[in-house]
Parts: sequence; C-alpha cells; structure tokens
Amino acid sequence: MKWLEVSIEVEPENMEILSQLLMEKGIQGLEIIDPEDFRRVLEGNRYLDFADDGLIDCYGNKTIVKAYFQADRDAETLKAELQRDFLHAMENPPNNIQLRLRDDSEWKDSWKKHYRTFFISKRVIIKPTWEDVIAEDDQIVIELDPGMAFGTGMHETTRMCAVLLDDLVNEQERVLDLGCGTGILGIIAAKLGARKVICVDIDDAACKTAEENIEKNHVADRVCVRQGELKSLKGQKFELVIMNIIADVILLLLPELKEYCCPGTNILLSGIIRERKQEVLDEAAKQGYRLIRELNEGEWVAMQLCTDF
Repeated sequence: MKWLEVSIEVEPENMEILSQLLMEKGIQGLEIIDPEDFRRVLEGNRYLDFADDGLIDCYGNKTIVKAYFQADRDAETLKAELQRDFLHAMENPPNNIQLRLRDDSEWKDSWKKHYRTFFISKRVIIKPTWEDVIAEDDQIVIELDPGMAFGTGMHETTRMCAVLLDDLVNEQERVLDLGCGTGILGIIAAKLGARKVICVDIDDAACKTAEENIEKNHVADRVCVRQGELKSLKGQKFELVIMNIIADVILLLLPELKEYCCPGTNILLSGIIRERKQEVLDEAAKQGYRLIRELNEGEWVAMQLCTDF
C-alpha cells in the first residue's frame, strides 16, 4: 500500500502545535524522530558498551516529524496548506517540508532482521515463524508474527507480564487480555493451561494480527478476539485480567474493572512508567485492590493485584 509521506524539521517548542495541525489534516500515521530520545537511550542503556559517534551525530539536533496521508492527496496543494497553517500558528514555522510517496513494504517487514528466538519467561520461548527450535518437555514454544501491532515480547512491559503469567496461570481460569496487541499474552496464558481467554483491542490491525497468531499457535479453541472496549464484555467474569497498556488507561479502567472480577481475581498491570507507579497504587487501593507482587525493569513497572471484594 502506498502513502504520501510528509517530513518536517521542527523545533521542540513547536512539536505539540505542529502535531495538532497535522491531525486536523487527516493523517493516517505519525512518526517522531527526536535525537534527544536516541541520546538518552545510549547514555542510559547498561547493555551497550560502545556506540559509534557517527551514529549519534547523524541524528543532528533537529526533531523530524513524519506524517502519513492517503496516497491520493495532491502533494503540492497539501504542502501549500501546511506552510500557510504553520505560518499562522507559529512564530518560527518550519521551512523544510519534504513530500514523497512511500510503500509500506519498506518498513512493515523491517523488524524481522532484528527478531530472533528468545526466552520471555522461565518456561516460555518466543520464536518467529521462520526459525526452528527444539524445546524440552517443560518448555512452551510460541510462534509469533507481530506484524504492525505492539507485542513482540521483547519490550520490558510484555516480558514482565509473561514472567507473572508463568507463575500464576492454572487450568480453571478464565483470562481477559485487555489491549491485547499481537495476542502474545493471551496466547501464553492459553499455552500455560488457562481454560478460556478473551483478547480485546480497539485496533482493527491488532485484532487481525492476534487472530492470525492464535491460529498459528493452535489455541483457537480456547482463545477468541473481540474488537472493542471493556464494556462490550458486560456480564462476564474473569479469574485473571491482563492490562499491558499505559497508566492513564489503567487509572480509567480500574473502577470499571471490578464488575468483571471474581473474589480473588488476579490483575496484572504493566506499561506503567516508574513516575506513575504510586498514582496507580493509590487508585488501586482506593478501588479495593491489594498489591501482591511488583516487578521493575528499566523505567517500567509491572504489578500483580488481587481483588479483596
């Protein structure tokens, strides 16, 4: 599929207003390349012993925003409209605006060269479809094609959830994976023995990817995918709930989640940055949840809560 890519160099102070103006123009996707973010990763990553100075320097000092529009938009008209809007909205508007047609095949499979077989928890192995692995008797192999959805298993937030699942899942449980992405955590729960798993996501692409991965791993008899929100499951109860989302969404859902829990339901929360941990804990306590276990990796926190109602 082809897209019209608009690439803009922008000063950091103009980032928010520029992003808003692009949204109003009907963008289909947004990418922000911030050299400061890259430098922070290199400075704070204990696993990197060396990084070529040239790699850092090539990012320069300007933030680059790339917005993607439908390919049938008229490029010159769009460029003129953006220049006019930027001039009206900013004291120092960007003047370097580049447009070109891109094919999503350029990036949609690029992750494959970095994706290899690995242990996500003590028993669970994640492998891409193009690699072979021989597992021992107590090990579980999950075949995963992330596609364009979040959840390769390589991110700290997903790994911590997998570690918690490895210790928790039993054969009697009904599991809810809320914000399922690729379906990786729901599939892990099923492979570990969960009786029934419902994966929910609002994103159509994520749901399609999850369905494909569920079929690939032969758990379609126990795992189903629903596109929608928590309220679409009204009347259902779960013994285990997984929410690997972000703190703001977790805070929003914690009060509502109670009606979907049984006495003693375990709730796994991840996607929480350290700075928001106490905020989530305070809201959890206010809603009657009890903290059982906490994991930390990098700047991320995961926690296991239990219902006390």
